[in-house]
Amino acid sequence: MTGISEKYLVAPTLPTELDGQSVIIYPPTDTLALSFVMEGVWVLPTFIDVKRYNEALSQALSIFPPVAGRLRKLPDTDGVKGSIYIQFINSEIPVSVIDDYETTRVALDNTIVPATDKWTDSLPVAELLDNDEPLIRVRFTKVHKTGQMVYSFAWSHALGDGSTIYLVLNYISHFYRGVDISSLPRPSFQKVFFPAPPSDASTAEKLLPLMKHIRDAKPIEELIPAMMHSQATTTPLNIVFSLPQMETLVKRAIAGTPDPSLAAFSKIDVLVGYLIFVYNAVLAEVHPDSEAIDTVVNTIDYRGNPKFAPPTLFGNCAITFTCPSFTPPQPVPKAAGIHERQQYFERSIAAIAQSIRAGTVQVRNPAFLGQYLLFHNDLCRRCYQDGLFQCLLPATPREITFNSSYHLSWRKAADFYESGSKYADGRMTTFHTNAILERYIRIFPANPVPIYDKNGRLYDCDMTFDDGAEAAFSLDSSMADLLKAKVALDMKHGFGHSFAKL
Repeated sequence: MTGISEKYLVAPTLPTELDGQSVIIYPPTDTLALSFVMEGVWVLPTFIDVKRYNEALSQALSIFPPVAGRLRKLPDTDGVKGSIYIQFINSEIPVSVIDDYETTRVALDNTIVPATDKWTDSLPVAELLDNDEPLIRVRFTKVHKTGQMVYSFAWSHALGDGSTIYLVLNYISHFYRGVDISSLPRPSFQKVFFPAPPSDASTAEKLLPLMKHIRDAKPIEELIPAMMHSQATTTPLNIVFSLPQMETLVKRAIAGTPDPSLAAFSKIDVLVGYLIFVYNAVLAEVHPDSEAIDTVVNTIDYRGNPKFAPPTLFGNCAITFTCPSFTPPQPVPKAAGIHERQQYFERSIAAIAQSIRAGTVQVRNPAFLGQYLLFHNDLCRRCYQDGLFQCLLPATPREITFNSSYHLSWRKAADFYESGSKYADGRMTTFHTNAILERYIRIFPANPVPIYDKNGRLYDCDMTFDDGAEAAFSLDSSMADLLKAKVALDMKHGFGHSFAKL
């Protein structure tokens, strides 16, 4: 029998970090996230003490009082929507516990982006504004037959992005373990409001095409049919790369640059470049008359510049940015030998990785970023006022988007185990989240692979993919199987070699 066995309401420990302050007014960048919910699911190797967790959550809420607040809206004036704000009322966060005596296997395994709704208490996103609705919900599911505990966190994106929730989770786990929190960065609740962008047309013509996801925002009535069509015609893929495989790809890309000593791209730049190369190879076989991808849209966190966003800003600080288009090298003739094909592979992924890195360097330039954010904030403001929603589907057949949180150790964010334990540092914990989109590559640190004994109980994990990465995305169903097969063949025979044979 399965059902809710315990319910708790957890309030912040008083006084809070912002004691005496009653509200935080939202800038347009945060209002853009009002309609999104982030779900995190961690499969823990053992049961933890929920009451001890609640005490840790209460302490963390005192550091992050907006989490225990409510979303409110100021009155409209002269046809202009009133600003959104968070009211600090030190409200209680619901924590539920479910005893599951039936499940014999937590079917999430090591895939990071599957469907997680079975394990979470959903947030009614349409009811969060001006209602007495909590902005996060926590659930624990005790899976008695496997000995595991599923810990889930549903979080209103209006509170903040992945970096924000990651910091909150680390505070909770530190408090639970009784570890000194002085090693953790303190959050900043400073909000930055940008003035209107310059009115000259030339600057707008230069910058607006770089932010298509928000420039081309649409009413929800248009977005829903498009999203439904995308889901019906695409197949989700979860491709896991080990660290040695990623390092091999980087070596291949370095070899493909005109001057290897000047190669300055990251493992993620190259990983995305590789996936695009495979996509274009599959497209040429399956749909030879279609346009290949030549442009990458990157999702960039702009924290770290005090003028725009402090390093630990509590809120939403991510922008999408269209990198310079890349030009693939001239294809080799069919009669080319293995060495020529290998060089073509290396030059191809190097060209893409260099394009991504060039875009990242450009957008991190303070002068350029300052101009970019003026227009970005103005578009966010327009979306809120006109009831528009950013479109995360591909803007053109020649574009693909990626969003990497590879640098965030999501498993360790839910580390409730004593140092020295075989479960410490997230070793036997797996992390999972929701939302997989068409030609939108999400990249996470890879999970270990759970190993169960003959009785179905977890006893170890295969750490082959530790420090590796999972790339999760969906693409046209007519291409999915072939792309997956090409990647598998490439992993088996050495990157580039399998394509040299095809």
